[in-house]
Amino acid sequence: MPLLLAALATVGIVAAGCSQGSYPLDIFYEMHYQPAYKAHEPPRLSVPASAVPWYGSEPPKSTSFAGSGEHIFATNCVMCHGAEGLGNGPVLARMIVDYGYQPLDLATQNPNLTSEAARSLDRDGLRGVIEGGVNVMPSFKKLLTPDEIELVLDYVEGCLQNGNAAACQ
Repeated sequence: MPLLLAALATVGIVAAGCSQGSYPLDIFYEMHYQPAYKAHEPPRLSVPASAVPWYGSEPPKSTSFAGSGEHIFATNCVMCHGAEGLGNGPVLARMIVDYGYQPLDLATQNPNLTSEAARSLDRDGLRGVIEGGVNVMPSFKKLLTPDEIELVLDYVEGCLQNGNAAACQ
């Protein structure tokens, strides 16, 4: 009997010493067995199906752009149109140099927002380009709210095309 107890004790000590987790019998210590979606991310609870958002009298307005057409333009447009709207942004330059992209018709599809082609478009024409996209320019209809599109239009028409310092804020 003492030999059997010694053998059981030895097996127990070896089994406990061979585990790699913080607990002696932590079998699933790998990260992919943890109840998180990504590494080092806490678990989340789903929103109940019966939850109803409440906004009060009107839906909340986005505060990420602080009412600035310049900020929206800098966030979404500068990479192709450039900071001054001259069509010299780094992404468009790379597309032209590395991939040989050329606008089909510079008279009507010029990425230079200060060009005669862009100036000849009225506000609805510019809005149509922003909402519908042209060639490699994506549609922003689902990415920006109508108010944000209006702010971009104010910035492009007032600041970039007409040089109005008040519109550049």
